[in-house]
Amino acid sequence: MLSAVPYLQASIILLAWLAFTFWCYRQPIKRWWQGTAATCTTLVAYASESGTAAALANQLQQQLQQQGKSSACLPLNQLQPQQLQQCRQLFIVASTYGDGEAPDNGRLFLPRLRQTQPLTQLRYAVLALGDRQYSQFCAFGMQLHQQLQQAGAQPLFDAITVHQQDPQALQHWQQQLHKQGIISQPGSSAAATPENEPINCSLLQRHWLNPGSPGAPVYQIDLQPQQPLQWQAGDIARLHINNQTRDYTIASLPAEGCLRLLVREHHHPSGQTGLGSGWLCHGLEAGQASHISLRSNPSFHAPEAERPLILIGNGTGLAGLRAHLQQRQQQGSSHNWLIYGERSPLHDGHWQQELQLWHHSGHLQQLDLAFSRHCADQPWPLLSGQLHHGYVQKVLQTQARELHHWVEQGAAIYLCGSRAGMATDVEQALSDILGPTRLQQLIEQGRFRRDVY
Repeated sequence: MLSAVPYLQASIILLAWLAFTFWCYRQPIKRWWQGTAATCTTLVAYASESGTAAALANQLQQQLQQQGKSSACLPLNQLQPQQLQQCRQLFIVASTYGDGEAPDNGRLFLPRLRQTQPLTQLRYAVLALGDRQYSQFCAFGMQLHQQLQQAGAQPLFDAITVHQQDPQALQHWQQQLHKQGIISQPGSSAAATPENEPINCSLLQRHWLNPGSPGAPVYQIDLQPQQPLQWQAGDIARLHINNQTRDYTIASLPAEGCLRLLVREHHHPSGQTGLGSGWLCHGLEAGQASHISLRSNPSFHAPEAERPLILIGNGTGLAGLRAHLQQRQQQGSSHNWLIYGERSPLHDGHWQQELQLWHHSGHLQQLDLAFSRHCADQPWPLLSGQLHHGYVQKVLQTQARELHHWVEQGAAIYLCGSRAGMATDVEQALSDILGPTRLQQLIEQGRFRRDVY
């Protein structure tokens, strides 16, 4: 009787060879794909934070391909001026992030557009996604629409705005495309989106992590989903409460047996506790359930396991950074560097024991901790890593040579934490150290990613 073992071994060797070959030729393949996109006269571009805009853009490209129309679909950041000059039809699906901001994979486009030659040959359409609870509803999509007109491009129809994936607005988009002869018949009013239906998650435990801190209380919230859920580092837990939603970056992985959050107690100027943080930090009782859905966040998903990773953040941004470190540990990836900032080393040492164990074991090759409220006469209670007085952007300046080395070794930089102050200052520090051109390259390559709030 013939043994199947040699055939199995041969199959494994063949798959390994194919994977190795693809890895070796990944850059030529990427350049080939970009060259193919450059020759297309019909382009579909997206600026996506949660993956919805990307899904809708890919849906449109599939419709065009089914009708035999050649097209390419790409992130808005990758759309170059020369491609715009050759393009005849451009369809943009763009989300607005936060209060009027562009998603990271689209924020390089507007400055390029303002410098491009007149686009009188171009006809375009914009689908703008947003949320009306923000004052700058669909602001980025509308800026794209206005700037394309100012560049001489002709709109196929007025920009269509969509509140929280409103099916009627999405159907209107499909109908307008059909009316203009772009697609033969309107498709589904919604693309497959990465959010799950809300399920009950009961409170397992809650820990106040920073008693005595000069900042607001921070709590570790461990939830037990009442049915199996799957997510990965970078994904979002969306709390549904009183017909509203609040988003929190997940700090754990499914293998840990709980859905862990890191939540800072928020207070309005009136003194009233924030809706989401008040419920999670005080209102929710042990065993009681909350409605939680998972939102995929592909713009903050992990890089390939063999790529070095620099994680930068502050405050409750440690949640997303911890999840990435957990995932890297599962993958056996130890080329990791954490730069993290808080207020007081005596009171704000969130998960410090775990971080120091990772540093001792070599999982964290480098650990830099910055504390803004440290006094010279206070003892440092930490036993591992490099300790700094000040903010994370100052650490970057101190470690500029090491930062250059990691980036030249192919490192990705992931930033998680507060948008106001920290994120802006860190990005400016990176630009000062690496140079604005190099930072822009990292953004285009997907090697600089943010999850800021």
